[in-house]
Amino acid sequence: MGARRRRQRRAGRRQERRPQRSREARPAERSAAGAADAVLDAVPVEPETEPGDLLRTALKLQRRTEDVVREAVVAERERGTTWAEIGEVAGITRQSAHEKWYGDVHAWAAIGRSALPPHLKTLEVAAEADARYAGLRPDRPHAVTSGLDAVRFPGSHAYEASLRVRGSALHTRRTKLDARATKLNEAYSALHAHGPANAPIGDDPRAIDTHRGHADAVRANRLAIAAVHAEIATVYDQLVTAEPSLAEEHRTQSDWHRNASEQARGYADLLNDHS
Repeated sequence: MGARRRRQRRAGRRQERRPQRSREARPAERSAAGAADAVLDAVPVEPETEPGDLLRTALKLQRRTEDVVREAVVAERERGTTWAEIGEVAGITRQSAHEKWYGDVHAWAAIGRSALPPHLKTLEVAAEADARYAGLRPDRPHAVTSGLDAVRFPGSHAYEASLRVRGSALHTRRTKLDARATKLNEAYSALHAHGPANAPIGDDPRAIDTHRGHADAVRANRLAIAAVHAEIATVYDQLVTAEPSLAEEHRTQSDWHRNASEQARGYADLLNDHS
């Protein structure tokens, strides 16, 4: 009973400290705002805590902070910060920074470079963030919106919106091509799993036809996957101009898929030479 009362008292104090927000505003909260709430919830430390509460709270704050760091890296790449510069700030090499956070940047690009649901507008959410920040710093009532390109450079919002529309269409196309590549690779695995035994063929016409038919099927599959990889590479080439801040990531992906296409086509040609 004593532990339950302590939890209820803590919940009541957290509720008093935390400013009330509308339900509509909650989906727009970013990790930084969530981390700020978590810090407020963690202080002052309760004199009577249950075993593990202090560590549990610290680990929760650590996870929140890691989210903020990942989003900061994405934001830096959006503004053109190089991987070498990010690595220098983080105290690691360019390669290590790229390996650590590239997946987050790539995932960000894949969802259309926006964490907001379609019904929310960036400027409206930024205005809500202004009000939140102004509660702490009344001398800066437009701390967030004043830094947006849409405010600093009138007309840029429409241009950015057009790029997002184009980028979204290209990512949709890439997703469909990825699905096609997955199916082709699954078919390729099935061909190897159920193909003829790797044994001497001899002069048996049926065995010769079976092996030749299998080789033709594998060759057709590899030519198809080569074509898909080439298409995906082209999509990434187009994303370079649609999402210029992520051009380095898109060029990397384009080179990878173009190389995969050449390898698959080379294997298909090798099968053709031996058929």
